Amino acid sequence: MIERIKKLIAESVKLNSLEKDSIKMDGFKIIENKITANELFFVKKGLDMYRAKDVNNFNITIYKNFTEEDVMYTGSSSAIIHPTMSDEEILQVIEEVSFAASFIKNKYYPLVEPSNKVQEEITSNFSEKPLSEWLPTLTDAIYNSDTCDKGGINSSEIFLNKVYTRIVSSTGIDVSFTTYKGEIEFITNWKEDTEEIELYTHLDFSDMDYDLIDEKVKEMLIISKEKAIASPTPALEKYNILLNGTPVIELLSYYVSQASAKTVYNRMSTAKLGENIQGDDAQGDLITLTLDPFMKNSTNSSPYDSNGFPLNSVKIFNSGVLNRYHGDLRHCHYLNIEPTGNISNFIIEGGKHSIADFKMDPYLEIIAFSDFQMDTLTGDFAGEIRLGWVFDGTSTIPVTGGSVSGNIKKLQKQMYLSKEMQKDNNFIGPKIVKLLDVSVAGIA
Repeated sequence: MIERIKKLIAESVKLNSLEKDSIKMDGFKIIENKITANELFFVKKGLDMYRAKDVNNFNITIYKNFTEEDVMYTGSSSAIIHPTMSDEEILQVIEEVSFAASFIKNKYYPLVEPSNKVQEEITSNFSEKPLSEWLPTLTDAIYNSDTCDKGGINSSEIFLNKVYTRIVSSTGIDVSFTTYKGEIEFITNWKEDTEEIELYTHLDFSDMDYDLIDEKVKEMLIISKEKAIASPTPALEKYNILLNGTPVIELLSYYVSQASAKTVYNRMSTAKLGENIQGDDAQGDLITLTLDPFMKNSTNSSPYDSNGFPLNSVKIFNSGVLNRYHGDLRHCHYLNIEPTGNISNFIIEGGKHSIADFKMDPYLEIIAFSDFQMDTLTGDFAGEIRLGWVFDGTSTIPVTGGSVSGNIKKLQKQMYLSKEMQKDNNFIGPKIVKLLDVSVAGIA
């Protein structure tokens, strides 16, 4: 199929070359995705539907270089091609994409060239047997801890995909690799005398890890129970907060964004190479951040980015100091720096204190937000509290509602990272982050 698409692209180029004032095509990229999928849908513990499917599609991108008012641009446009399409239909798509590319005014950038480097393979234990044979184990892992009287799993969906990817380009790139992507979505409910709670969550993975799934279900049942009996969050005004679990990832992704070549080029980052992003007078734990394209049990792991650029592990921040920017060839070319390719997995080292140390003084611990927003330009963040615990120095109570807000640029000088670590799909880092004097708006 790829050879067929390449032949039709060549035919399109030939036809356009005969037209007066046409803009010459300067390159193409074809990404093939061949997906073998197995899906299960449950209502409570009863199987409602099983679905298996094979999907094969091709994403094509056409590139055109052109000059306007002495400025050189690289335009690009993309579209999906399906194997069932006729040559005439594919040719029409190519023509439309090629035409659209001539209107996209991105500053000129070169295309990725082939590399002789042999890349490490992405490994997964799902490769040991057919996907369908893993479904009973996944089902057992989800429902193993669903044994409570007042609550349980209301419904769940399991998606397990084997994804073959091949990237071919006009520059000579021809690379391929296979990855596995699993996702579980489920709703837990809990009924107390006063209220019944329903909460949605999802879990991404690329390896069969029974304990990981079981622990996530246990965590969500606890959260559902605690939310059902939670009191309204009091108006604490300025308070020390502990972010636990997923909120940690949302907060610390700020540093990934600040070091992005794309963010820097678009002037959405003020991070400077060789400078401490937390300030030279920072008193808390300093950020050490590494991007790792080969992280185990991450659905974002890949030996190449979507342009066929070979990926390697790279340290971005070291004790708060920005070592280098990261990003694709295009935006790194704009900054005149060596590209890293797009890497979506990140690791942040833990700090000097334990979670027990953090909980010696009064705190508001937040394990889940209904919504969390982080402005990577200003550093402002805010979130509506779904569930937390307030410790006043004597007693601890679950709370819900209200919100927290702050600015990471102001708070990061006294930011503390726990020794204890967590692993959540594409993130490895501290389990808890402690921030001082954060604004807490209560509802009581």
